[in-house]
Amino acid sequence: MKNNMVKTKKSNCNFILCLFFCVIALTAGAQESTWKIDSNHSKINFEISYFKVGTIKGAFEAYSGSFTQKNDAFSDVTISIQTASINTNQKDRDKHLRTDEFFNAEEHQEITFTSTEIIKTGKDTYELKGDFTMSGITKPIVLKATEKGSYIHPSFKTSNMFMTITGVIQREAFKVGTNYPPAKFALGKEVSLIAEIQLTKEES
Repeated sequence: MKNNMVKTKKSNCNFILCLFFCVIALTAGAQESTWKIDSNHSKINFEISYFKVGTIKGAFEAYSGSFTQKNDAFSDVTISIQTASINTNQKDRDKHLRTDEFFNAEEHQEITFTSTEIIKTGKDTYELKGDFTMSGITKPIVLKATEKGSYIHPSFKTSNMFMTITGVIQREAFKVGTNYPPAKFALGKEVSLIAEIQLTKEES
């Protein structure tokens, strides 16, 4: 009887030790790294139809963001854009876009995206689900991301990665242009986002 009790205790101890070491091994194997957007080598562009036959193209020139990578897959994404940095290569139009008839850049200074779920859809592709905030309104959107390749800078020895991110925003859902009646006829309801981003890995 005593021998059986001793064997049972040893078995329990062995099981607990095995479980403990498995947890340690899994934790140690969960590699995590942070990648920052390099705005000097990136572009956040957009385009919208104009009177259904033309296209207005533009970009945001001031932004920042970070991507968290775990076990070679991205798990978190945050992007912040300075609204007033909008540039469509026409000063008067850009000034108008910053007013409360469009983006109201003085009151709503940032456009942000915060991921809520990231799904790896292929070897180098992702579906980014998250909360998009523009003009003080937050709604869920889905973006598509594709890794284009990586390299180590020969001089700075930094790890870098190129990525494209695309998506479609329903501008009226964010009250962009709804205070300017002519926009209903002149501008499309959908805004296409096309971002070409270089990420630089933060050294631990």
